[in-house]
Amino acid sequence: MKILYVASFGGHWVQLLRLSELITADESVFVSTWGQHNKAASYYLEDFSVRELWAGLRQLPKALRIVKICNPDLIVSTGAAPGLLMLFAGFLLRRKTLWVDSIANSQRLSLSCRAAQRFATRTLTQWPQLETRRVHYLGKLL
Repeated sequence: MKILYVASFGGHWVQLLRLSELITADESVFVSTWGQHNKAASYYLEDFSVRELWAGLRQLPKALRIVKICNPDLIVSTGAAPGLLMLFAGFLLRRKTLWVDSIANSQRLSLSCRAAQRFATRTLTQWPQLETRRVHYLGKLL
């Protein structure tokens, strides 16, 4: 199984790396932001907020190209908006996708998670009290 892991640099990236250690894959490819500080990824997107819709849509062709080039069986993201964009690209190209909401969101699901639950194959929270019919709890990454 080939997995495309996607997260913004920082806490999302740390959670993604921990998650990748728990999943057995034949091949793992990483996508992140802030390439000048994060040399561990193979592909990079510009960072943006989920509230900056145009900044994200401007990068949709690049996200689609990355998914087509990598041809993953599964796309996994721990956030934030660039991860959501890559999951949406995967949705458009009929790939399986997994969104894991950040552990920082203990009181309410993030806006990105609420959007991801509309098209992601599976959506997870790291807090049991936030579990819903469409967002499941399997444990914490940290």
